[in-house]
Amino acid sequence: MKKIPFIFVLLFCLNSAFGQTKQPWLFRWQNKKSQKHLKKHIPFDTLVSTSGATLHISFDNKKNKPYLLLLHGMGANARVNWYKQIKPLSKNFNLILPDLIYFGESSSSSQIVSVEFQVQQIHEAISKLGITEKINIMGFSYGGLTAAVFNQLFHIKVNKLIIVDGPVKYYSNQMADSMAHSIGVENINRLIVPTTIQEFDCMRKAVMSSDIRLSKNMKQKILTYKFVPFKEIRDKQMSYLISHESTYQNYNYNLDKTETLLIWGEKDGVIPSSVGVKLNQAFPNTTKLIIYSDAKHDTHFSKSKQLNQDVLYFLK
Repeated sequence: MKKIPFIFVLLFCLNSAFGQTKQPWLFRWQNKKSQKHLKKHIPFDTLVSTSGATLHISFDNKKNKPYLLLLHGMGANARVNWYKQIKPLSKNFNLILPDLIYFGESSSSSQIVSVEFQVQQIHEAISKLGITEKINIMGFSYGGLTAAVFNQLFHIKVNKLIIVDGPVKYYSNQMADSMAHSIGVENINRLIVPTTIQEFDCMRKAVMSSDIRLSKNMKQKILTYKFVPFKEIRDKQMSYLISHESTYQNYNYNLDKTETLLIWGEKDGVIPSSVGVKLNQAFPNTTKLIIYSDAKHDTHFSKSKQLNQDVLYFLK
């Protein structure tokens, strides 16, 4: 039983409306464990109302500690996505962990799904928390793109930037669907939000560095409670990214002005490491690239100890 919490945290950092009583007990248990872990290391937890949303944010504000904003991926809420980073990084930084809008406990009635909207509301929320100094930012996957767009819009507020497996600039719709087709999925949407057991298994193959045996019944429960309820909003978010491909490719994200660490899994089956290589080649004076040879789209879990050390070394 000792391995169960880690397995279900690792299992794609599942996003859900935690607390629904109809959920299986194991999911509720996993959520309580991640909440307890978060509270132990980050004391403040609040809802911040902005001009267009309500953001759930956990944060610390100790004096003489720099700030590090952590932006999670599309399959996660903040406390679960960064489960392996919270304890080691909180020793050196005031962590800021927002649930992105339409994830976890953050919401908006606007239905705006652009990355720019995410960034503007996060920036506004941070200001409302009274944080005025420059911050460091680390984002994973969709959160990596969000972090880069934050630097595009508010680079004057950013100290250093870290992008982990992020679809930034050189990621294309053709590349996304090619990655999906290569593992037997119709398109990138079904890789991000699987609705069948076959799609679920394909996603695991693309994302996870280690195989975890799950029964057919457990797979179906995960689909039912963790993916299917969010299919509509995730499809809207993905459709927006697809239709605005040229916008996100034409940004330079101010990477020529901001010291940036790029971290990738060499075997990433969602966003290939070639994206990180091209970013490093385009901005050689301001970026540093680290590729973990045996990791996929889960470096913050499968290589958590090494990643945490690399992040601390880069930010110090």
